[in-house]
Amino acid sequence: MAFHHGKTALGRWRRSLVVGTALACAWAAWAAQAQAQAQVPASSAQGPAQVQAQVQLPAQPLAASLEALSRQTDTNILFAPDMVAGRTAPAVDGHMSVWDAVVRLLAGSGLEVVPDAGGGLVVRKAVPHAAAGEGAPYAAADLTEILVTAQRREEKLQDVPVAVTALTAKALRDQRITNLQDVSRVTPGLLVSSFNYSSPTIAIRGASNTFTQIGVNRPVAVVLDDVFITRSSAAMFDLFDLESVQVLRGPQGTLFGRNVTGGAILLNTRKPSFTTPEGAVSIGYGNYNAVDLNALVSGPVSDDVAAKLVVSRRSHDGYGRDRLTGRAEDDLDNTNVRGQVRARAGGVQTLFTLDYSDDHNGGRTLSSLGGGNDGNPRTSELGFPQNFTRHMAGFANNTEIDVGQGTVTAITAYRLSRSVERYSSTGTNYAFLTTGGQQMNDDADDVKDFSEEMRYTSPEWDLGSFVAGLYYLNEDASRQLGTRTYAARTGVLTTNQLASQSVDTDSISGFLDGTVNLPADLKLTLGGRYTLDQKQGNLVRTNYLAPAAGFRTGDLNSAWAQFTPRAVLSWRPLSDTMLYASMAKGFTSGGYNTEASSLAAIVTPFNPEKVTNYEVGAKTGWWDQRLTANLALFHLDYRDKQEFVQNTVTGIGTILNAAKATSEGAELELGLHPVQGLDLTAAYAYLDTAYDDFFIARVVNNTGHPLGSSPKHKVALTANYETPVGALGFLSGNVSYSWLDDYYTGATKSPQLFVPAYDLVNASLSFETPNRRYRLTLWGKNLFDTAFLQTPSTAGVLSEYLGPPRTFGATLTVVF
Repeated sequence: MAFHHGKTALGRWRRSLVVGTALACAWAAWAAQAQAQAQVPASSAQGPAQVQAQVQLPAQPLAASLEALSRQTDTNILFAPDMVAGRTAPAVDGHMSVWDAVVRLLAGSGLEVVPDAGGGLVVRKAVPHAAAGEGAPYAAADLTEILVTAQRREEKLQDVPVAVTALTAKALRDQRITNLQDVSRVTPGLLVSSFNYSSPTIAIRGASNTFTQIGVNRPVAVVLDDVFITRSSAAMFDLFDLESVQVLRGPQGTLFGRNVTGGAILLNTRKPSFTTPEGAVSIGYGNYNAVDLNALVSGPVSDDVAAKLVVSRRSHDGYGRDRLTGRAEDDLDNTNVRGQVRARAGGVQTLFTLDYSDDHNGGRTLSSLGGGNDGNPRTSELGFPQNFTRHMAGFANNTEIDVGQGTVTAITAYRLSRSVERYSSTGTNYAFLTTGGQQMNDDADDVKDFSEEMRYTSPEWDLGSFVAGLYYLNEDASRQLGTRTYAARTGVLTTNQLASQSVDTDSISGFLDGTVNLPADLKLTLGGRYTLDQKQGNLVRTNYLAPAAGFRTGDLNSAWAQFTPRAVLSWRPLSDTMLYASMAKGFTSGGYNTEASSLAAIVTPFNPEKVTNYEVGAKTGWWDQRLTANLALFHLDYRDKQEFVQNTVTGIGTILNAAKATSEGAELELGLHPVQGLDLTAAYAYLDTAYDDFFIARVVNNTGHPLGSSPKHKVALTANYETPVGALGFLSGNVSYSWLDDYYTGATKSPQLFVPAYDLVNASLSFETPNRRYRLTLWGKNLFDTAFLQTPSTAGVLSEYLGPPRTFGATLTVVF
């Protein structure tokens, strides 16, 4: 099986086809723009923009009118203060839509209004050449007006001196992004893969680990509505009903919950509206008998209470099967439910969220490249039933209190995750082995998290602003890992052990992060977080075949304290250009190797992994803000890097602070909105990583090797175009291309742990009726059926686990 499609003539042909398609799409857009005859009335806008309200605004400064209209109608109207400064709006009086009210306020101002993908409105400079459908609500939102919360307050993407990629609800829909692996395809510096269903690999700028022990932390945070997800087995879930996805690259040692060295993935769901009722149902069907069902109902219950209920159901047949048992593998049976209640009174707003999800499948298709190999990578030769089951539930309350001079936010959350996975870590059945044996694992974890965050966000004063707060997390986690080994040829049971692991974590921290506005358009941001982590753990290892070899640790207790600062200096030499330089520190907490096979290995904890990131960057806008170009150059220094080391002398594997390492590179993101309805994006990442010192005498020498999960190059291209089709409605198309360079999955630089380069192409074509009530989408993912490798395995025999094959289907959405 060849995986080097990205370097073959076929790979070059595919890339040429994609580039050609994108150019053709751009040319067609220009042609359509020049020749379009149909005008789309503003009244065709949907969502909050068409809320009917009694508007009564006097003639006054434009900023005051827009702010008053936003408050009266609970519609997010985004505008830059300097853009509307000195402008006066006419009086507006009557019963009309929010969209029509804004249009009247902007009359003769040289400004226009376009919809934001999150349901609000954006005021921007009018686009002079956009004659066809100018200002019409089908226009794509200005790429420079995307809002992010990278600094714990809503800010425009182009104003934040942080390396962050933001995907709006529209981008998620158009590119059919349904999981974190899809997010990684279009995000520079992010790699998401999987060893099995309970052990995903999430890496940002090479920061990752593959630890599965219950007593460890990951260097990349996944945060759902400001709530940190502690366990990796609970982090890879179905993405639905999202307002945005934000990927922050680099250590997050100041503002986001748990301290991490690599970065954070922020998932933000949509809130119910106090004024706008919404309802939608979508039904999809595709190959592999894929069925997608989604339903949403949301809106006001009273003037000051709103509610929402979302149900998502996904299923498909297996992408692979075990040819010895006939059981399907890599299938899907997933159900998600989320309910929200939002209320307001005076200066207080509160949001209650309750969610539940249920996942089932037949495990991964780990296909042998040695004994038992039938030449088909979509079949396995394991001979034992595999399965994965997970139940997750969460409750959260987010309350914001306007205290006059700023906002106090309190976030209380409780999350529960229970997962069970039975899988073979050996890539073939014992009958095909000549030495050793086949190991089967029963991996069950039960994680309960309680977190509380209280923070104060100041106003944007002339002098500057700041955010300060306290954070507390308790994680009560247990794991039952059973291992059984069946001898080669005979299948005789030679190992039968159970590791009962439990770790209770308390983490408390205080943080302060503020920005001072200096002369000459300079801004200085200084921040820091002090974190105290305490872990109490124990392990009971039971050996059913040799009871005397079992042991128990008793209670273990360790604590670590760390201060992590950040400093950022930013400068705007031009109104559309921001330059910044930053230094930030982060750490991944210490812990215990709760899978250790010896008492000595577990009772000795490993210490936190620490990193310092030095970064310079630029965020720029060109051509009346229709082109954005963002660049980040970074250098990360790791100290006490946590690594799993298999001691060849003692035969015992454990986690050690074994290495110093360096990661440096560049990330470039381009966004282009050349004409009405056309959006083009491009992203490129360069990554150069190395272990500067990873040497243990007589055990390992990985000095000079690259870090695992660190591809040197990564490219992502997308093109999205929407145009009216006379009186019939709207036609839109999306094509995305991604190419990932080769990399190693571990520190040893073993050829057997090598993932070859690969490229993927996704596309969709949609038609919407003029009132946008009905939308039919034809979609395809991995259109060229690239057999790309997720994880190679060397356990017992060389084997491989592939990513999803080509999938395609159709989805019908009805909006009520």
